[in-house]
Amino acid sequence: MKVAVAFTVLSALVQTGFAKCIPSPTPDYSVAPSSDYSAVPSSDYSAVPSSDYSVAPSSDYSAVPSSDYATEPAPSSSDDVEPASSSNEYTAPAPSSDYTTAPAPSSDYTTAPAPSSDYATSSAPETSDVAPETSDTEAETTEPTTTPSGVYQITASQLDAAVPAGKGSGKCTADNSDGCANNEQALVALNNAAQKYGVTERGEVVAMIALMAFESGSWQYNVNEFPGRAGQGTKAMFMYPFIYKYAKALYPDKVQDAWESATDDLTMNNVRAMVLGDDDSFGSAFWYLTTQAPEYHNTGKLKDGDLASFKEYCTSAVGAGWDDDRQKGWEAVNSALSA
Repeated sequence: MKVAVAFTVLSALVQTGFAKCIPSPTPDYSVAPSSDYSAVPSSDYSAVPSSDYSVAPSSDYSAVPSSDYATEPAPSSSDDVEPASSSNEYTAPAPSSDYTTAPAPSSDYTTAPAPSSDYATSSAPETSDVAPETSDTEAETTEPTTTPSGVYQITASQLDAAVPAGKGSGKCTADNSDGCANNEQALVALNNAAQKYGVTERGEVVAMIALMAFESGSWQYNVNEFPGRAGQGTKAMFMYPFIYKYAKALYPDKVQDAWESATDDLTMNNVRAMVLGDDDSFGSAFWYLTTQAPEYHNTGKLKDGDLASFKEYCTSAVGAGWDDDRQKGWEAVNSALSA
């Protein structure tokens, strides 16, 4: 009891002393306290912060960047207006020169010249399943009005017997008139060639006629038709290397040295066209004998009436093949010129 009273008194004294030592402040309600939460604090989130994303930042990617390769410019919405062509649209440039193909020869031989006879331009015969009948006089080859002298001469009757397919109009038709010849044309050209190249031996003349009649199909072809090899031609059917040599020998001022190694069809055919006239075409075999195979000219190697000599000449000197048809052709010519 005494303890409880003493504790109560002591508590009263402590409270009274503390109240006197620490005076209570007098609150001034006319000024808002520093902790008044009605004011906007410094961290008020209702204000727009510096990082407010409602405003486009300086690095806003909604704008088109200056180097934007991801999208094309918006096309025009009008269907009536054609879109402008791209500035970098590629157009193949024209070639800087015409030398993508071999230049044509400087001469006018861009096409094969017409043969000296009228057969190249003759009108087409009337079509018929049956060839018109001709008299013996019409079918036979007539003698030329003038013939060269001093060489072995061929007569019209001899040539008709040697190459019977060349009699009359020969094998010439409307379809193959360009370069085709008959015996009448051949007779003049063959005698001219023998005179020009000094071929006097009968065995050599027989060999030249037999060779060309076989290669040209009895004077029907002047250029290679099957398979149509460029640059090959004349009645001897020279390949291009000899076509070039022959043309160069005949027309040295017109044939350029660079054409010797030509491989394009245009140039080779143009050079060939220079030597397709009758005299040049029928003279080709005689030129070859006397200039490219002189060991067979005036040496007795092409013996008169000797088939083995002719076979050797064809296979060794000319490089041609040999078969029964070539042999039969030589036998016909050899027999006809013996008469």
